[in-house]
This record gives sequence, structure tokens and C-alpha cells, in this order.
Amino acid sequence: MLGRKSALWHRCERIASAVRLPDPFEVTTLFGEVAAMRGRPIELVALEARPGAPCGVLAATDRADYVFYTRDTSPLHQLHILLHELGHLLCGHVEGEVRAETIAAVVTPTLSVDLVRRVLGRTTYAQEQEKEAELVASLLMRRAASAVPGSDRLRHVLGS
Repeated sequence: MLGRKSALWHRCERIASAVRLPDPFEVTTLFGEVAAMRGRPIELVALEARPGAPCGVLAATDRADYVFYTRDTSPLHQLHILLHELGHLLCGHVEGEVRAETIAAVVTPTLSVDLVRRVLGRTTYAQEQEKEAELVASLLMRRAASAVPGSDRLRHVLGS
């Protein structure tokens, strides 16, 4: 188990350290830079929280990548949600699968799950991909916190 965790850590550290953080750090600027690097737009869409719906979802289309996130939470939690979804993009999980029920619940609660499934054609992210995206998000957040002057309190909370 330790070797596997170590391999995951090293892979995520490589991915996170390859990302140039904007100075000063601003998450929308970071998404803009990743979009430019990927050669396709990334649209951030704040949504109202719904019971049972996830806090964030990544959906890739032919035109753009969409990151849906809840606006009904703290700024720190929003930042982590956004960085988690960015982690999926950086790790190449856009070809992975997203549950149609998840997209329907978050983005289009008035559309049927079957319709959303037909449009997206995907069903679930692997647990390993979730761990990878979460670790990349945490590593990026830690780097961002250490780069912000006067962020001692945030660094303390993040354990840096």
C-alpha cells in the first residue's frame, strides 16, 4: 500500500509542480492559463447547491470544458472545488466518465437523466481518478497558499 500511495503522490506532485501559478494567485487567471495551454476554453459556471448533488462537476464538450461548482459555500471551499476539477483536467481525466445522473442533478435538473446520458455518453469516474484529482488540488492549493503574502493562517490550516 505504501508503494502505491508513493507512486500516486509522485505522479500528482509532477503534475501539480508543472503548473505555473499566476502571480498574484487568482483561480480564474489560472483556469485561463490552463485553457490557453490546452487550446480550448474552460468555462466556470457557479450554480445553486442542490440536495444530494456534488459540489463540482467537470463536463467536456466538443466546444469547451465546463466546470460547474456550487456558489453556496465558503470561498476556501469554492477554491478547493475548482482546483479539484482542474486536477481532473490536468490529469487528463476529460476522456473519463461522469455519471449522467450527476450532471443532470447539478446542471440541468429539469432535463431527464436519459437525455443527459445520451448527450454526454459517459457514466462514472474511477476512484483512482478522484484520488488523483483531489491530491493535485491539494498540492496546488498548498503552493498557492505559500505564494500569497500574509497567508500564514491559510498555510496553518492547510498544514504547510
